[in-house]
Amino acid sequence: MAEFEPRIIVFACNWCTYAAADIAGTNRIQYPPNVRIIRVMCSGMVAPEHISLALESGADGVLVAGCHPGDCHYISGNLKAEERVQMVSKVTNMLGIEEERVRLKWIATSEGTIFAQTIRDMVEELKKLGPSPFRESRQVGQEKPALDLEDILQETKAYYCLECSKCTSICPVAKYDSSCSPRSVIEDVALGLERESTRDKKLFSCLGCYACSLRCPTDVDFPAFVQRVRALAFGADEHGCPAHGGFLHSVTRLMARSPYKQKRLGWLTKEYRVSDNSDILYFVGCAPYFDPVFQYLELRTLDITEASLKILNHLGVEPMLLPDEKCCGHDALWTGDTETFQRLAEHNTRVIREAGIKKIIFSCPEGYRTFKLDYPKYGFKLDCELQHISEFVAGKMGEQELKLKEFRKKVTYQDPCRLGRHLGIYDSPRQLLQAIPGIELAEMEKNREYALCCGTSAFTNCDLYSHEMRVGRLQEAKATGAEILVTDCPKCQIHFRCAMNNKGEEKGPDINIEVMDLAKLVADALE
Repeated sequence: MAEFEPRIIVFACNWCTYAAADIAGTNRIQYPPNVRIIRVMCSGMVAPEHISLALESGADGVLVAGCHPGDCHYISGNLKAEERVQMVSKVTNMLGIEEERVRLKWIATSEGTIFAQTIRDMVEELKKLGPSPFRESRQVGQEKPALDLEDILQETKAYYCLECSKCTSICPVAKYDSSCSPRSVIEDVALGLERESTRDKKLFSCLGCYACSLRCPTDVDFPAFVQRVRALAFGADEHGCPAHGGFLHSVTRLMARSPYKQKRLGWLTKEYRVSDNSDILYFVGCAPYFDPVFQYLELRTLDITEASLKILNHLGVEPMLLPDEKCCGHDALWTGDTETFQRLAEHNTRVIREAGIKKIIFSCPEGYRTFKLDYPKYGFKLDCELQHISEFVAGKMGEQELKLKEFRKKVTYQDPCRLGRHLGIYDSPRQLLQAIPGIELAEMEKNREYALCCGTSAFTNCDLYSHEMRVGRLQEAKATGAEILVTDCPKCQIHFRCAMNNKGEEKGPDINIEVMDLAKLVADALE
């Protein structure tokens, strides 16, 4: 049997490391031929998704190499590279991927010997680790979905579209992008423009917010229609415009195919009581992975997780946490990657069954919606009760007193699309807010089933129109006179924080407002 030879991708700065590799070659300094060098103008051009996609593609190791600090031709590009590699390393380490597989090294032009030695060292380390498990499971394409366009049009009642434009009148995307309309997407597909419609940016602009379903007189299920046509598009290698360069989608695919044991509970301290014998599961979801990615927003989504555990403990519940649960698959499903979604769903349903769980509590509306509606639809059924944390706590308020201290603040509430229009949960979050002494709830003009989306879904198409939607919603929140915008969705919080962060010094409306998750607010008010 041939000896394992690692495959290494090197992202080399044009001005230093690439030149060092060149010098090593001209001076006949030998190093193993295991590397594929990609020349970049600056190590700061190497984005997180470049590293994760290299791992996805079966690379056994990735090396990002640039100029020494202080020597960057672009002043601070290498420092940006350092931040990004550190962030990616935190995420890959949580996935269980060995830290030796992703490396950062400063190599100057004159350091050809150091370049050669770095490659030799990395090859030896990777030989000890063995081949990347992603070599064999590399996703090379998605099988064509069982449904074709004709089936999709029939199943979602899209053929019943009257072209009355009532959907357009309420669509939050159409308000800002006049070229986008639910009915026009249906028209393109119905006319047989398969290739054109799967390439059309309008297909990936849909937020899946279900606002159009409120107005459609013929009950066309447009979000389901979009979801299925996107699966066709994904099979044709059309992925829309992923936010954050597609890094989060890449991480999800790695997670779905990974045989590694995750290290996702490193945040858990003895302050929170959990039990390996409980039949109630608290589904942590992707919160541990979000925090390194969005650290620039000074946002910690694990605060929501910890707050939820604090509330559950206060109510006498010591839930189970599964160290090997994975992403629910929401984003994969809504971007058309049904293969990844089904891998994740199969894994989660299996480990939950094996744990003997009878009830699952969620903080994330997307996870809740995916488990409740999408898992059964794709044949992944669980014989257990599912509840959002707000439902669970509101239900307990009648059975036992939830001791809350006074919190004198005027707040407004953002109804998450997945919790509200998708699942019809509007009352329990408001019951919790009104249970806190001193809280004044000031509703936005558009609330409950008419609430506006936060502007981005499944980390796709985060563009100018998305930004305008978020700014508009934040203006509406500010108009209530509220001091805090409360939401029940981690991604709503991320998207609103991002809009405020991107405003910078430019002139425009004042959209700065404190954004807080409901669970965090309730946990802070506990006596």
